[in-house]
Amino acid sequence: AFAPGTLAILEERRAIFRQRRDRLLASLCDLGFRIPRRPQGAFYLYAGLPDGLTQDASSFAAQLLEDAGVAVTPGCDFGHHGAERHVRFAYTRDLDALDLACQRLGDHLTRL
Repeated sequence: AFAPGTLAILEERRAIFRQRRDRLLASLCDLGFRIPRRPQGAFYLYAGLPDGLTQDASSFAAQLLEDAGVAVTPGCDFGHHGAERHVRFAYTRDLDALDLACQRLGDHLTRL
């Protein structure tokens, strides 16, 4: 697992995920989501919903999937502290898919 060729592949994948993280993080912050820290080792962002949007992340996630075709996970699946105001975004898809999801998310937010 630590052969030079394997390490090179792992570093390349890490760079890809870093690029996805940074792109999604910037887009979500521009849309008003609150993300106080840049994750260092995960493949998802745990984000506070924009102020004034809703107090029900589960309903928001269901409505977003139904209306915009964007899947997020409500905070209640990850604990109880502030869960009703948080959702989780995975960045396991390629940049084009993430950009499309953010565009759809932004369009959805303007319709609310």
